[in-house]
Amino acid sequence: MPHANPSRRLYFLDNLRAAVILLVIVFHIALGYMAPPLAWWYVVDSQTSAAFIPFIVTVDVFIMPVMFWIAGYFTLPVLQRKGIGSFFRDKLYRIALPWVGGVLVLAPAITYMIWFSRSDTPPPYLYFWQNLFFTPQVFNHAHFWFLGLLLYFYFFVGLLQALRPNWLQKAATPVPPSASFFCCFTLLCSAAFFTPTLFLPADTWFSKLYIVSFQPARLGICFLYFLLGLHGWRHSWFAPASAYRPSLRNWLLLAVPATLLFTLYRLGLPAAPTVLFKAGHALLHSIFCLSLFMTLLCLFQRYLNSSSVIWRNLAASSYAIYILHQLIVLPVAYTVQKWNFPVLPKYLLVCAVCLLLCCAAGYAATRLLARLPKPN
Repeated sequence: MPHANPSRRLYFLDNLRAAVILLVIVFHIALGYMAPPLAWWYVVDSQTSAAFIPFIVTVDVFIMPVMFWIAGYFTLPVLQRKGIGSFFRDKLYRIALPWVGGVLVLAPAITYMIWFSRSDTPPPYLYFWQNLFFTPQVFNHAHFWFLGLLLYFYFFVGLLQALRPNWLQKAATPVPPSASFFCCFTLLCSAAFFTPTLFLPADTWFSKLYIVSFQPARLGICFLYFLLGLHGWRHSWFAPASAYRPSLRNWLLLAVPATLLFTLYRLGLPAAPTVLFKAGHALLHSIFCLSLFMTLLCLFQRYLNSSSVIWRNLAASSYAIYILHQLIVLPVAYTVQKWNFPVLPKYLLVCAVCLLLCCAAGYAATRLLARLPKPN
């Protein structure tokens, strides 16, 4: 049974992060069922449908900005409480090691599924790891790109804390965001998305430096949402002393048409869009992303700002779920890959099985890690 939130803990942000990670899982499963099939996705099912395209192109817009915003919102209070040294020691074990281990050990196994799931005679795994995975055409961070990018963002904040700590101090009084603030933020996101698309397709991934992996068109938006999280904490958007409660009705009134317009525009985008088309894509992408992000904040603040056994365990396990989920999703998808079964029931079955297994694995991993001695 959920109980109210008399404390200062922002349960709705814990719950939102957990919900978004579960959405990441069903999103990644859907990639294997989309028609036309994605050549770069790890396991593509024998049953595909174009009906998955609207879901994929819309969810893909806002899930990671939400994750970066939540990370940004909680960065400064932890950094300023622990100090730079302790903060980065914690991030070494919690972010850097899972990132490096994931890229060197797990990402090759995940990527190998492209060969293993499509060929009757895939190359031996050791040969793949030594000769194929680290080539520029194949190398990728899998879903661990988020950890690497987040670590670089933390380095940026740590440098600011060392050089200009007054820039990061909490404001004396809460300052809720205004409509003009959100307009400026949307324009910044639009410019950050639009500029790289003048040189590269919007969905291009860049991993050639090995130490970082990102989509150039999304990099600026991810960073801006991380900064928005820092800004939100500095100005006490959701502190007890703040009266800021974003209007669910207003954001829904923007989110519904933004979703429809963006989806129609994105589906109608030509293979070689003009500069004007690219500018429209960037603007609609940014408006849709912000409206969905704020609508989710409103919904969770209003209806899910409490703790229950389910939400508490999901929130506590969410990071482990994110780390482990592809190791569960891809084997399950491969197991049913050639089943002659209607695509939608098949997808829903895979989602149900994977969500249960991912939550169980995340819970078990979190409990196991909690028993290990913590680094000093």
